[in-house]
Amino acid sequence: MNTAPQRPAWWRTARGVTIAEVAMAAMFMALVLTTSITTLQRAFISLQNARDLNIVSQMLQSEMEKMRLADWGTVNALSGSSTQIPLDTTFTTNAFVGNRFTLTRTVADPKTGTRVITLRINWVGADKRPLYRNLSLRYSRNGLYDYFYSQT
Repeated sequence: MNTAPQRPAWWRTARGVTIAEVAMAAMFMALVLTTSITTLQRAFISLQNARDLNIVSQMLQSEMEKMRLADWGTVNALSGSSTQIPLDTTFTTNAFVGNRFTLTRTVADPKTGTRVITLRINWVGADKRPLYRNLSLRYSRNGLYDYFYSQT
């Protein structure tokens, strides 16, 4: 006595998967994986560039604050040409920052008693493109800093 359940007719005539179907599925999976890996790589590069831009903004702000605290004699003594200046050790001792960034200061004298100080940081991005950011400060002989230091 056979107690095995009876299978439907289509079950007995069903065939396996063909090589062509397996090949098409493998090509589709390869396409999906390649696309997702490429997208992830671009996302990681964008993330690294965003981190670098954040660090550069902090470095520029730090250097500008130093310039704002200087008196007119110090600012007036700065040379008018582009000068590479060392970064704050707070940044360079950080293993993530290291020596990847170059800070340059340019001082212009548009009219007597004023200075325009421009700081520029250059670096190479995660995608090997050269990048830079500028920040400018207008400094005046009788500017706002005198107000803070005066004792009236």
